[in-house]
Amino acid sequence: MEIAPGQWMAEQQQAGRRLCLVLQGESDARGVLLATRTVAEYRCLFGETVASEMAADGPMLLLLDHVSEPALVGLLQNPQRNWGWLGSLPGDDLSGVTRHWRDRLVVGAAGSQALYRFHDNRTLARALVHLPARDWPVFLGPLIGVCYWQGERWSCVDNPAPGAYPVPDPAPWLEVPNPQAGVILQANILRYLLAEYSEALSALVEFQDPRIWLAQVLEQARAWQWDRPEQLEFLVVRRLLETTGDVLIRWQPMRGEVAEDHFQRVVGEWRRVEREQQDA
Repeated sequence: MEIAPGQWMAEQQQAGRRLCLVLQGESDARGVLLATRTVAEYRCLFGETVASEMAADGPMLLLLDHVSEPALVGLLQNPQRNWGWLGSLPGDDLSGVTRHWRDRLVVGAAGSQALYRFHDNRTLARALVHLPARDWPVFLGPLIGVCYWQGERWSCVDNPAPGAYPVPDPAPWLEVPNPQAGVILQANILRYLLAEYSEALSALVEFQDPRIWLAQVLEQARAWQWDRPEQLEFLVVRRLLETTGDVLIRWQPMRGEVAEDHFQRVVGEWRRVEREQQDA
């Protein structure tokens, strides 16, 4: 539902709920807001987690008493800075909601863990758009409602069943597509190629835009269902070396060849060519 944040906050307070702010970045506003609060009125959300070393600069959870606080008003007037979002709670105790989001912060298996950016209003907006309403309670936990900027307007959502919930496996919000994932992947790959294969990348630039070339290679990976990291690395690096060298192998799958057999065959062909070049 579209609603102005001032109206939403007034309605929540009239219903006897406490307002809270999840704030990321905005060091100036953070300093002003923290200066008027006791230690019971805010939490560092990265505290007591594997990201505790970043707690001082990480997202904060703060109780709000006065919606006319200048620092808060400044944030609400500049939602395009994507500073976080607003929520409402049944009372003053921040322990439950803090524990809820800390439990959802770290995702992935040991050795390949990442941080789930629940504190970013864009992440929250994507999750609430894609999740069915039945999954909102396990995602929002003790929060009665939230109000957030979703890129073009303010929106609010009511939690149909606020409470404490364990993290489900799999967590449905981790299956929400990220429209920026492809852009981030391409940027990371290009940085890797620049660091590790700068000479080949420079040769490619002479006759083709690396971004267009990489987009074509990644589309090939999707078509072949080569989605594991080692498959993507092999395809990108070898296609780059092939494009800027004189190595030619049969990349296209053979009739009836499944994705894994296709990958293993191409790896074998590439190794054979490398041995022949070394022996020449």
